[in-house]
Amino acid sequence: MKAVAYRKGAGKPEILEIDKPRPRTPRDVLFRVVEAGIDATDRNIVSNDLFDPERGDDFMLLGHEAVGVVEEVGPDVTRVSVGDVVVPTVRRGCGQCSNCLHGESDFCSTGLYTEHGIHGLRGYFTEFVVVDEAYLAKVPPELRHLAVLAEPLSICEKALEQVKVIQSRLLWSCSHPDHGYDKPGWGSCKRAMVIGAGPLGFLATALLRLEGMDTRVAEVLPEDHPRVKLVKELGAHYVNSSELDEDMRQRELGELDLILDASGAAAPALEMMTELSRNAIFVLTGIPRGSSEFCLDGNMLIRRIVRYNQVIVGSVNSNRRHFEMALADLKRLLEQYGETMNKVITARLPLEELGEAMVEQPRGIKEVLQIARRAAAA
Repeated sequence: MKAVAYRKGAGKPEILEIDKPRPRTPRDVLFRVVEAGIDATDRNIVSNDLFDPERGDDFMLLGHEAVGVVEEVGPDVTRVSVGDVVVPTVRRGCGQCSNCLHGESDFCSTGLYTEHGIHGLRGYFTEFVVVDEAYLAKVPPELRHLAVLAEPLSICEKALEQVKVIQSRLLWSCSHPDHGYDKPGWGSCKRAMVIGAGPLGFLATALLRLEGMDTRVAEVLPEDHPRVKLVKELGAHYVNSSELDEDMRQRELGELDLILDASGAAAPALEMMTELSRNAIFVLTGIPRGSSEFCLDGNMLIRRIVRYNQVIVGSVNSNRRHFEMALADLKRLLEQYGETMNKVITARLPLEELGEAMVEQPRGIKEVLQIARRAAAA
């Protein structure tokens, strides 16, 4: 079968022919990959030579966002059946710590986890994959065309879950009793900012708007950029962070109850921390590469964090629960913002065009590899 792989020092991916995997345990599921999303992590692996293959391989199979159709199931599989559309999770637990043993590998305590297409496991840029049924979420038929977004959307779900858990410490002070962080209307009467308008930033913005939160998106793109146009269609306010002076910060941002960084850039994230209001929370989901140096008044920043009871939390990865939450909210997003959501995938590319897509930054939100074309069109 065909697969997209990266070899150390190669500078670009290549298409290989490898053996088709077979189920090995009674709980294994074989699925045909229909589509796989291309994201910044895939591009970083190639551009930064982050070679981390499965043990025994001299190549690294890329890809960690996928949607597929089940073709074979083991005798003990109960959650999915042949013909079901599924999305696989990314991380596999260490098998040692209590978090991993209870299905919460995104909180692995040992650091000995593995991740498909990222860290020690073959990825999803291939025709067939075998996984344990515990790592699959079933996709409703009406979501099939956007199901490849489940993985990045699950990252946002996990991040906002952390927000709600941590901020449930507060007695929300508006006049609406159902607007507390532990209530169904938690997003209302609150103001948020998302840093970054890429796939993760767009999807985080979509979730916040879905929950009724007054949301700003900070980026360094011109007003006519496709990404800016799409976040505006969600009802978010766009802020060009490269043009912000002190007066504009007060006027455009106001007091922020939540900042979510989806940019992976240290400078704008740290600079925006001073915009947090009292009792607010800052969530970091982007992971910067390399190193950067800039001046920041550390004493002032710590004074604000302490005096204002602010929280800064990092959030990485997700588990099956978050994928299922993502699929449920994807349905809600289609109902609320259907026209906009259907613009998110801006290119569906054949495997042969992956090399170019890996070195060029997309102007739209999301590019996707079409792997099983007939299944994708079904």
